[in-house]
Amino acid sequence: MSTYPGFPGRSPIFLNGTLLLGGFKTVNMDENTFSPNSSIDTSIKKILKYFDIDSQRRMKKVILDAKKAAEKHQNENTDAAARHKFREFIPAYILNREGFAFEYEKPIHGKTPDWLDDTNKLMLESYTYERGGTSSLVDRAISAVNNKYNKYKKILAADSLQLIISVYLDFLSVMSLDECRGYSEEFRTLLKDNDLLKLIVFFTETRVVDGVPYYGLYCLSEKYEEYFEYDV
Repeated sequence: MSTYPGFPGRSPIFLNGTLLLGGFKTVNMDENTFSPNSSIDTSIKKILKYFDIDSQRRMKKVILDAKKAAEKHQNENTDAAARHKFREFIPAYILNREGFAFEYEKPIHGKTPDWLDDTNKLMLESYTYERGGTSSLVDRAISAVNNKYNKYKKILAADSLQLIISVYLDFLSVMSLDECRGYSEEFRTLLKDNDLLKLIVFFTETRVVDGVPYYGLYCLSEKYEEYFEYDV
């Protein structure tokens, strides 16, 4: 992990006493390949190691189904769906690297959230901010966060869980992490109004070093904000 020199003087974010935080060549496809993009394929294999066997099985199925759909239809929508599934893994992978225990699509009370950590009493839901649309980031993100919170609030309360929402910024949306920081007070209103919503994490690609992609994460809680950068 490398930290960004921004946000001077900010306090680190703690949750349940734990710190939270250019083109690639393609490869020949086979049954052991998850993506034709060699960098993404390597990242997926790296990510899987941080999850339990059941999560790995579900994650492999989701990504392979998305790959097959992209190969069959060969259009932008199916390719975008495959990329979306891959990026859905990234926040949970980073948290599990730091000692959390998120499981993928584990059922709870008849619903299936993206991620669940029974040990630390956390639920993690993902949202992708994509290009297009007529409303602003704030309006779209606030709507998405509210929808996810309302969908799970009874379960959160019943099982004493806290909710984290991750928001991926599609690079084609031309929305930066710095711009998200500029809207911090608007997003903090969400955190204040929804007592079981503990953290919003905005993330996107930042750079590539020796073929390894890095992602920046802007983490916002009711009282603190911090920036982290991780290799994936």
